[in-house]
Amino acid sequence: LYSVIDLLQVTSGQLQQHLKKVVKHATKHVYKCQLCSQKGFLCEVCNSPNPIYPFETDSTVRCDRCKAVFHAKCRTDNRPCPKCTRRDLRRSQFRMMEDTSPDFTFPV
Repeated sequence: LYSVIDLLQVTSGQLQQHLKKVVKHATKHVYKCQLCSQKGFLCEVCNSPNPIYPFETDSTVRCDRCKAVFHAKCRTDNRPCPKCTRRDLRRSQFRMMEDTSPDFTFPV
């Protein structure tokens, strides 16, 4: 939510400078905080052990379907999302198990 003063600061560039400081502070916090730093993602394409975060918009992309995060260079349009692929496979295996399992009826 923005105030009238915030909107006036848009033209002077003050709002942009203020927001840059806020984002920089929050980013530093995530990287240094033991709890917040564990909220990162691991790229399932290259399997790098270094966590990546959705706010790293210059170097990461997010799957529109499952919201997993990948390095931008690892995830190309022609490569399917590994997490979605894995979830789809599990769903289809589960459906097959349901279809092949006998119907049990319990005596009354």
